[in-house]
Amino acid sequence: MSILNEIKQQYKTGDVSQKLIFINVLVFIVSALCFSFVSNQFQYPNWLALSSNYKDVLWFPWTLFTYGFLHSEPIHLLFNLIFLYYISTMFYTFFTTRQFLTVYFLGSFFAGLIFVAYGYLFNYTNLIVGASASIMAIFMAVATFAPNYSLRLPLIGYLKIWHIAVFYIFIDVAQLLTENTGGHIAHLSGGLVGLVFAMLMKKGIDISAIFAIKKKKNSTFKKVYKNKSVKKYQSVRVSDVNFTQRQIDEILEKISKSGYESLTKEEKEFLFAANK
Repeated sequence: MSILNEIKQQYKTGDVSQKLIFINVLVFIVSALCFSFVSNQFQYPNWLALSSNYKDVLWFPWTLFTYGFLHSEPIHLLFNLIFLYYISTMFYTFFTTRQFLTVYFLGSFFAGLIFVAYGYLFNYTNLIVGASASIMAIFMAVATFAPNYSLRLPLIGYLKIWHIAVFYIFIDVAQLLTENTGGHIAHLSGGLVGLVFAMLMKKGIDISAIFAIKKKKNSTFKKVYKNKSVKKYQSVRVSDVNFTQRQIDEILEKISKSGYESLTKEEKEFLFAANK
């Protein structure tokens, strides 16, 4: 019971990306109990996995969502979740939780649509599962927004994140004609979502704002008292907010040009505090 309580506590205190990791693991355990494991992969039905046959998708439209939580085998799950854990940490350096969820689910949804369109146009028949499209969307968002972000890889040393992005794109393009064509199409399509999101963010356009929950205005009458000291305080607060935003913009510009490691200790602490 102590292990179960520890898992519950980790789930409650974790961020959205960690919650998604827990959910994916839980779904995988349920899959192991419910579906046959043949030829080193689970045999999912077309009402859960995403089919390239558009008629199946019309009958089971929820598969555009459910396929992203299924994984074909343990290695498939493990690789995706390790990648998600590390890339989400970098994503939160620049973006918010709402933006994470927007990119994650739009990446999966758009990749699913492109996969179905490919099946229709080229008479391709297959099923796909996995969170790879969503994770590629998150990865490409970071790689596009801060291409000079430096990563230290074992046995290799420091690399710019855009170097890794180019490598992944090359691998997917080179393997488009293999038996996992659908999977590589999903990877590239999900990555495209992340790229577009980051390019729009650089122009000041946040597509995640579409999903922002607007608070209803309270229509009840409230008596307003004029207070000169309050007005003065509010003007100072607005000035403070603008100054803080300028500092954040300058730090992000520095990361984009020279990488995260170029920041001073004070700048890292300031950026971390601003993201809270």
